Amino acid sequence: MRTTDVASYSGGMSRKSKIVLALLLFNGISAVGGGIALMTGVIPRQVSWVQHTDFTSLYFPGVILMAIVGGSSLVAALAMVKRDISWQLSSILAGVIMLIWIAGEIASIRGFHFLQVIYFMTGAAVIWCTPKGQPAFINSESARA
Repeated sequence: MRTTDVASYSGGMSRKSKIVLALLLFNGISAVGGGIALMTGVIPRQVSWVQHTDFTSLYFPGVILMAIVGGSSLVAALAMVKRDISWQLSSILAGVIMLIWIAGEIASIRGFHFLQVIYFMTGAAVIWCTPKGQPAFINSESARA
């Protein structure tokens, strides 16, 4: 069994899996918070942010940020904790969604902020650190059968 798998025979998480879980929770919680802030106006509207888009306000970008970007990371974290068979796929998908969101954000607002680098890196790190192949708990359960 590889040490990068979610669970070992003792039922614990590897260091790499804990990093993935932390990244997913960070991305998910901050995206949900950012989405709510955009929808409620806590973040003041910048005309330049929607000037080159089809959006007239920050409400719908906030919904997308909260539901799709944040939701995908939180669903992946939950799947990982529950040891769902699809947690690796959902983790990689959440990372890809984060990368697409950041690239789309930079292209649509035609601006750049240092936080975009951080979120791009966390999205890439989720993809990079997610163990590939069958998780150990599947291997250990099939070995016991």
